[in-house]
Amino acid sequence: MTVYAPKSSAKPKPKSNLPCLLCLHGGGTSAYIFAIQVGRLQRALAKHFRLVFVDGPFECPPGPGVLPFFEGMGPYRRWINQDGCDEDKVRPLLKKKIAEDGGNFVGVLGFSQGARLALGLLHEKQEKRAEAFNEFGFGVFICGTYPPLGLSSALFPITPTAQFETQYWDKEHESILNIPTLHVMGDKDPFLHKSRLLSQCSDPSSATIMEFGMGHSLPVVPADTQRVANKVIALHQNYQYELDAKNVGMLEKGMGQVAVTEISTQQI
Repeated sequence: MTVYAPKSSAKPKPKSNLPCLLCLHGGGTSAYIFAIQVGRLQRALAKHFRLVFVDGPFECPPGPGVLPFFEGMGPYRRWINQDGCDEDKVRPLLKKKIAEDGGNFVGVLGFSQGARLALGLLHEKQEKRAEAFNEFGFGVFICGTYPPLGLSSALFPITPTAQFETQYWDKEHESILNIPTLHVMGDKDPFLHKSRLLSQCSDPSSATIMEFGMGHSLPVVPADTQRVANKVIALHQNYQYELDAKNVGMLEKGMGQVAVTEISTQQI
């Protein structure tokens, strides 16, 4: 069965000024498919965020659970190839998407393999890497797998085999992520143990864990979807509060320096 997206002659809607979440799909799907999968959550967040979807750089077979519903909706993509996570392809792709969109990106949302990459991006920011995505103040990981994917081998020196989830993350040599995160898991997900392992890469004091009666998918029960949405909104509100407090502090510090300069000038 081949499924074709309907053509539309309507003019594209102008972009809103809402803060943006960069959305990273799972392995063996695509940005288009992920936009469908995340539809319920997107509607629950519609008044608060604009979700921006991006395709992984590598073509691959359909991922778990993709067929038959998304048959004929390829090409299917992933974030890693047989040699691991290719920084030279992934990083420019993400940077270009953010720049072309021009929105105010505040967080990153990843599903399955996309959650692994999302955690790696936040880890880069925490480690103050020069090439880090400093836009992201929080992360949302849905049915994440393990271990994290790092674009910088200096941060995540994981072998190509380990990139395909056969080796554990070295917690003794990698710092725990303290940037606020939300980990959403399914108690019927065959990869639940990997979702739990991924959540252990986040500091318990800054991580929220939600487990629902679902498989390797997004929540479908309206109450569950709303609960996730409420937490995402709260994460952003806290992040915005911290940004505002930081800006006020910098402003007050600057005003204090001006006052000292004026006093010194008057004493001359």
